[in-house]
Amino acid sequence: MERLKKFISYKQFSVKDFGDKPENIFTAHELAAMLLEPSIVTKLTVQFNLFGGTLFNLGSERHFKQIPLDSIDSLNNVGCFGFTELGYGNNAIMMETTATYDQDKKEWVINSPTPLSKK
Repeated sequence: MERLKKFISYKQFSVKDFGDKPENIFTAHELAAMLLEPSIVTKLTVQFNLFGGTLFNLGSERHFKQIPLDSIDSLNNVGCFGFTELGYGNNAIMMETTATYDQDKKEWVINSPTPLSKK
């Protein structure tokens, strides 16, 4: 994490680049892979693509108030991405877990029906 903090401290890319300069983020990934180590690329991908990119592309003003995009760039808000299952890894086609929105309760209901679908 300290190496990732150092890498992003140069401020050569931002999660906001998904809007008009996505090549900045992809170049950052390539440079990290060539110059640093694979674990940093994984952390970079989770933080900027999966967490930040999802928020950037699907978020609303309400989300941006809770998690400002600048806080993703600075690692003040660190994201995660739970896209695996015990029996299927990240094979999305085979995954069994579902997420259903309960309008009455205003909450998501997550259902992992079998031992293989556990996170």
